[in-house]
Amino acid sequence: MEELEALRLKIVDVTIEILKLVKERLDLAREVKRVKALKGLPIKDEYAERRLLYKVRETCDELNIFPELGEELTQLLIKYSIKIQEEEKQPSSGV
Repeated sequence: MEELEALRLKIVDVTIEILKLVKERLDLAREVKRVKALKGLPIKDEYAERRLLYKVRETCDELNIFPELGEELTQLLIKYSIKIQEEEKQPSSGV
């Protein structure tokens, strides 16, 4: 197998692993939503988001990767965590 194809296959593998981690993160968001509902807390928590973004920036520095990538990726993850919590808040239509 040529080197370029091997590298591309590895990229596919890593991307699939990232998606599995995203699934795990969304499952955790569902659990967070459940706990927030029990405690009467709102879905959006700006303080928690700021803390997460701070940690992401720190980690990007440590890993020597673009901080913009870490921040944009984190914002996207937050967006879908909120979306999943808001959608599941809606009563089901029975369909």
